Amino acid sequence: MKQHKGSETALFVPLAATAVMLVGCVVSDSKLHYTGITDESLKQVQCGKTTKDQLVATFGEPSEQRVTDAGNEVLSYKCTRKQDNSVVVFPIVIVDDEKETEHTISFEIKDGVVQRYWKKT
Repeated sequence: MKQHKGSETALFVPLAATAVMLVGCVVSDSKLHYTGITDESLKQVQCGKTTKDQLVATFGEPSEQRVTDAGNEVLSYKCTRKQDNSVVVFPIVIVDDEKETEHTISFEIKDGVVQRYWKKT
């Protein structure tokens, strides 16, 4: 009886490599980056009670400030949500998908107190 260990190994390695290439390896990664005012922190703002100083202390300096025709101040904060999705189907396909959305949250201030706020997309 002949032993075929050398030829069996010689066949096994290319077959195993082919199987790995056909099946592949899938790796995915998703990252979320958010800058700006969160919904949770926005719940702290009480119209008619929260002052401009409290607003700036909580959220920092606004992205934009303006005065309305009625003489009220409007403080606006730019918020950005960035979602990075990467998928690699090794050894062939690489997919990189990046989505960025922006919105602005504005606060109307009268006599130093927040009167109302809104979100604009």
